[in-house]
Amino acid sequence: MKRLALALALFATSLTAAPNPVTTVILVRHAEKASQEDASPLTPAGTERAKELARVLAAVKIDAIYMTQFRRVQDTAAPVAQALGITPLVRNTGATYAADLAKEIREQHRGQTVLVVGHSNTTVAVMKALGVDVPKIEESEFDNFYVLTDVDGAAPKVVALRYGVVAR
Repeated sequence: MKRLALALALFATSLTAAPNPVTTVILVRHAEKASQEDASPLTPAGTERAKELARVLAAVKIDAIYMTQFRRVQDTAAPVAQALGITPLVRNTGATYAADLAKEIREQHRGQTVLVVGHSNTTVAVMKALGVDVPKIEESEFDNFYVLTDVDGAAPKVVALRYGVVAR
């Protein structure tokens, strides 16, 4: 009986010592756009970049995709969503967009992997709201690819990468 009690105590201790869940947020800006208009489609280069994003993420288990209401963002997210069979969630930009999205990711997707497709300003703002600081994304940059990891009890970390054809 003492051995069983000791085994149960050790088992309970091992459960409390289990690692905290890791939330992974992949953030990209929309691909190259045809114009500055809100309804602007992607350029042919942008369409190719969106396909490349789908190829890069093909083997990643993504639990949710978030995107803004603008066509260029939706066109960038579409190949990934189609390839993975995920219906993207649209969140309208506005004054509280970044804080609201960061809160939703933390509350609804703890321990999961989320893709966020946004804009040069919203991508940086969401990362700041999630606790990391990154440089401004220039208007000519479309190849930024950020992987943010957030573990309960630790400061979030971000790795800045590039994907597709260099966009400078």
